[in-house]
Amino acid sequence: MEKLQRGKRVERYETVRLRKDGWKINVSLTISPVKDANGRITGFSKIARDITENKRIEAEFQRLNEELEKRVAKRTAQLEATNAELESFTGSVSHDLRAPLRALQGFAHALMTDYADRLDDTGKDYCQRVVNASARMDSLIQDLLSYSQLGRTDLQLKALDLSVVMADVKQQLESDLREKKVELTVEGVLPVVLGNRATLGQVLGNLVSNSIKFVAPGVTPQTRIRAEYRGEFVRLWVEDNGIGIAPEHWERIFRVFERLHGEETYAGTGIGLAIVQKGVQRLGGRAGVESAEGQGSKFWIELKKGQG
Repeated sequence: MEKLQRGKRVERYETVRLRKDGWKINVSLTISPVKDANGRITGFSKIARDITENKRIEAEFQRLNEELEKRVAKRTAQLEATNAELESFTGSVSHDLRAPLRALQGFAHALMTDYADRLDDTGKDYCQRVVNASARMDSLIQDLLSYSQLGRTDLQLKALDLSVVMADVKQQLESDLREKKVELTVEGVLPVVLGNRATLGQVLGNLVSNSIKFVAPGVTPQTRIRAEYRGEFVRLWVEDNGIGIAPEHWERIFRVFERLHGEETYAGTGIGLAIVQKGVQRLGGRAGVESAEGQGSKFWIELKKGQG
């Protein structure tokens, strides 16, 4: 070997040797040149180590890795097929289920308009119930679609000015804010975060919508938006003067279909806060609430700081 000829030591040189019983083994050799007083090589010393078991383990690891890669590839293909089916199902739900609902609403409206003189009060009440139920079902379908899409959409995150997102939310909720004479206050200048404009707009829209919905009768909704830095994160607060939430319910309100009040008291599908939590998680953050019954609520979301 060239290294040995130069008088250098060779370590971990692997080869195959035959034992006395004729069995082949893997051997790792360390070969060192032996020199005389004048530095001339007079021979070599060898240290041999049986690495047959190591080789067997390495081969087993390689086999397992190859098997795992095949399983991952198969599972990935299955997931891609499932996602394709979900996309198809989503389109079907969006079109095929909502179309009959719109028909129900249309016919019920037609009955109340064109046949009002032939319907008694009970008949008119039944028609109105059909309209309300179909509208609620339509809202429920839309919210379920929004929730399911959050888990499948590939979100592109970038630096995002929260002031721009809040402008989107105000425009989105303009009629509700005006109708309920909401006192909406944005404290200070909102910072830049790492996010996705559409998803974050949906999250903040749901939080602001909740803040103006869950207030006691006769109370003017007051919503306060503020932000604070927490290390590498920004915490955005949405505070209200609503009916509040008891501490034992803080976690469950973020689950799908969890409602603390009946539909007849406060309208909604029970999915809004689940969308908030899911959306924030997809943005790499987290969400929570601080509240007490009768003392309003302070919802918050934390997102990574962005470079403005």
